[in-house]
Amino acid sequence: MFKNRLFISQIFFSIILIIISFVILNPMDFLMPSSFQKFLIVSLISSFLIVVGTVWNESARDEREQSHKQFAGRISFLVGTTILFLGILVQSFHHNVDPWLIYALAGMVLSKIVSRIYSQFKM
Repeated sequence: MFKNRLFISQIFFSIILIIISFVILNPMDFLMPSSFQKFLIVSLISSFLIVVGTVWNESARDEREQSHKQFAGRISFLVGTTILFLGILVQSFHHNVDPWLIYALAGMVLSKIVSRIYSQFKM
């Protein structure tokens, strides 16, 4: 089923990235030593760069794989923008909206628009 090594490594490093991100949130409310925090930050940066590299290098061999790749991109965009929108909505009720939520949502939407315009003129 998963014959493509790039696909398997992308899933593996994406899971690692998610786990490290949640550990950085300090969910157990324990005080982390500064050396452990530095290790987690370096691990987070490393795993993020690996995931970005695998996503950037993925390529489809046929139309079916291209369709799956586009579908996954569309779903991840919708989930990401929905989560950011809900975060903005909830925080606006508390009258304390984190500007990074706005920046991330605007960045996602603007990059989608720019990439669509670019692809229309390029292809």
